[in-house]
This record gives sequence, C-alpha cells and structure tokens, in this order.
Amino acid sequence: MGNRRNPVVKLKVKEQQCGLDKKQRFYTRVNRASVIDDDVLIEYASNDSGIRIEQIAAVYRSLMTQVKQLVCNGHSVQLGDLGTLYFKVHAKIAEEEADAGGSAVKSKRIGFRASKVLRQLMEGVNFVVKSEE
Repeated sequence: MGNRRNPVVKLKVKEQQCGLDKKQRFYTRVNRASVIDDDVLIEYASNDSGIRIEQIAAVYRSLMTQVKQLVCNGHSVQLGDLGTLYFKVHAKIAEEEADAGGSAVKSKRIGFRASKVLRQLMEGVNFVVKSEE
C-alpha cells in the first residue's frame, strides 16, 4: 500500500488477441490485489485515531445507514474530501409531458463525483508494473 504522500498504484500488463485483425496487443490494467472491507477499514481507523473499534464501528454503521437512506431519497451526500454520492436516472425523452416522469425512467443509478482534493491526490500517483507470475 502506498503512503499518504506518494500514492503508488500497481499495474499489470497483459498480452491479448484483440480486434478484427486478431493481432496480439498489450493492455494495462490496475492490479487490484485486495478489497478492504468494512471491518478492516474500521480497524485502520481505530489504529490511526486511538478510538476503540466498537465505537468507530457503531458510528460507521450508523453513517452508512444514513448515507444510503439520504441518497435513495434524492439527496446528494458530500463525503468530506472523498466526493459526493448522488442519485441519478436515465429516462426516455418524451414528446408529451404525460409520457415523461416516472414511467419514462429506464434505469436508476448511484453517481459519485470525486472531490477536488481526491482528484489532486490522484494526479500525484506513481505507477509500478507488477511482473507476470
């Protein structure tokens, strides 16, 4: 894991047959080594802050409940320096007002807009390529 000042993202490069011409090409992807679940995140926060795990867990779970309820009720929720979660829909364009509204909605999604702080942090990311095993 990279430190807070110089984030490091591991990449993997793979060769694959692509396109109509079936040529071998190389593509680059992020090497996602693991998923940090709630319990690990809570443990990290406890170690970082000195606050008991049980207290952080209770606050965290309450916040997650509130965020889900707020976003699903149409509110945008700003998550500090991470960014903003919001509810969005994709709807058919209607020629008549009567055909617009709820019946025109094709899909519902949750959007995320990264904050300026997070986008700036990403600009400083360094990359290393993980070799094939």
